[in-house]
Amino acid sequence: MLTLVSGRHLMHVRRALALAVSVPLLLAGCTDDPEPTPKIPDPTTSSSTPSPTETETPEAENPEEFVRRWVEAGDEMQVTGETDEYSAMAPNCKPCQGFVTSVKDVYRAGGSAEFAGTVITDIQRYATNPPTYDVSQSVPETVIHHGDTGKTERLPGGKTRIRVILKRASSEWLVTYFGILS
Repeated sequence: MLTLVSGRHLMHVRRALALAVSVPLLLAGCTDDPEPTPKIPDPTTSSSTPSPTETETPEAENPEEFVRRWVEAGDEMQVTGETDEYSAMAPNCKPCQGFVTSVKDVYRAGGSAEFAGTVITDIQRYATNPPTYDVSQSVPETVIHHGDTGKTERLPGGKTRIRVILKRASSEWLVTYFGILS
């Protein structure tokens, strides 16, 4: 039996890109002086000047962005049976890995799931250490087709709240625990 604890396991991470863009202001004065003639480099000189390039530096993903991405990955996992991304985001989270196992079991038996995806309505920080967030979400009905038995299971949709505990590992966030609050 697949127990879906859905949360649009994080709508693909919305990473903000910080771009340092400067636009020079050109001030032109009105004068009768002739325009200066630009100096053209001597064609025999082989000076190579690198052309400026714009570099994009992604900002570090904040916990709320990670939670959204995690919810989206869980949603994607339910409808595709692909568990790697979600599992990697929560390798030591027992409830998360239980969810992964349930999804794998359904798909291994030739089953599938219909799920329109979770809508996160609010994320509130519950605690700072460890980083803990309460996530309010609206979850649509989930229909699970069990391939081995041919049965169809319907899990009702509704509003729910989950608590997600994170930890920082190197430069990324991981889920260490989540539970349903209501």
